[in-house]
Amino acid sequence: MSQQRLSNDEFLSHLTQLFTSTHAASHGSVYLTQKPLSSESESPSPSSQILVRATNGLSKPHRTPKTKSSTPKLKIATVVEIADLDSFYARYAEVCKKGMEGLRKRDKKKAKEKAKAKKKGKSGAAP
Repeated sequence: MSQQRLSNDEFLSHLTQLFTSTHAASHGSVYLTQKPLSSESESPSPSSQILVRATNGLSKPHRTPKTKSSTPKLKIATVVEIADLDSFYARYAEVCKKGMEGLRKRDKKKAKEKAKAKKKGKSGAAP
């Protein structure tokens, strides 16, 4: 379950696979995070690397009931140099756009009906 540091190309191919497996399961989440990678030797200067991480959003095995899916939590990461950032972000954006093609709009109708019924119940109870 440890986090794998991959090369930029490997990270993008694993991210594509992660999106594909999430869509194949017809539910699930993919969490993407980015942050500057700090080194202990340079404290005041700006960071020259960015850490990009992705996970499938599953809980740790000891937190999930046995009846849940046995799919393990997947964590991948890569370190991007500032010089390579523009080319990486161009490819990263393409992968993310492809991964979001299968998304559908959330059905807000049920939530609106619940809120309306709740509001009606409150106004009807108080004279």
